[in-house]
Amino acid sequence: MTATTKAVLVRLGVTLLLGLLVGVLVGEGAYWLLRGESENEPRVIEIVIPAGTARQIAMGGPGPALPSMIFTAGDVLMVRNEDEVSHQLGPLWIPPGSTASLNLDRPNAYSMACTFQSSQVLGLDVRPRIRPIDRVQGILAVMIPTWMLLWVYSLVAVPLPESGPTASSIHHRS
Repeated sequence: MTATTKAVLVRLGVTLLLGLLVGVLVGEGAYWLLRGESENEPRVIEIVIPAGTARQIAMGGPGPALPSMIFTAGDVLMVRNEDEVSHQLGPLWIPPGSTASLNLDRPNAYSMACTFQSSQVLGLDVRPRIRPIDRVQGILAVMIPTWMLLWVYSLVAVPLPESGPTASSIHHRS
C-alpha cells in the first residue's frame, strides 16, 4: 500500500467519523428540541358538548371552550353530546346523549364543519408520529454532505503526499 493510498484511506475514515459526529449532534439535537407529542402513545381526547350549546350559539354566543386542537397521527378524538340537539363535527353526526369518535390517522391540517362552535368551523392539526427511520434519515441527511465537504476541504487545507516519480523529477533525469 502506497503512502498516498494510506493517507487517502485515513483521511476518508477521519472525515467520515467527523461527518457522522456532526450528523448525530445536529439530527438528534433537532429531534430532542422538536419532538413534542410525537413520542407519546396515541391518546384519546374527549370533547364534551354541554347542555344548552345549540341555544347559546343561536343567540350569538361562543361554543364550549376546547383544548388545543393539535394531535399526533394515531390519536382519537371522542365527542360526547350532552346537548338537547344533534351536532356535527366533520363526518361525525352526534345525536343527543351519545358519543362518536374520529380516528386521526392521517397527518394534515383539517378544517371541519362544526355545529357546536359559533364560527361553524373547527380546525384540527394532525402531525406525523416520528419513527426511528425518520431519525436515521435525519442523521444521514446531515452526515453525508458534511462528510463530502470535510473531505474536499481537507484536500485543500492539507494536500495528500505524492507517491512515485513526479513529472518534474522525470524531466530532470533526461
